[in-house]
Amino acid sequence: MRLSIATLLFASVFVVSVLAGRNCKCQDSRGQYNSLTQTCCSKDPKAGDIVAVYYPGPNHQCTSPYNSIDSGAFVQCCQNEGVGGAYCWD
Repeated sequence: MRLSIATLLFASVFVVSVLAGRNCKCQDSRGQYNSLTQTCCSKDPKAGDIVAVYYPGPNHQCTSPYNSIDSGAFVQCCQNEGVGGAYCWD
């Protein structure tokens, strides 16, 4: 019985850690830039993997289920396009 409970707890922690992701979107005091967010998300080196994926949903964010978005590079991409920065969160 202990093995089953331990296995269940491990599986629960693994699922939660997989669902917790990092999110970023290009925005500054003038607003958010959805098409630029999509562009910067696709420039992520892991965008071809199922690691960094753009979701054009209500938040228009670039998101990764494995916390693999390089937020520094994402901010730099937004700034290179003339936006003041990016908003990134977990």
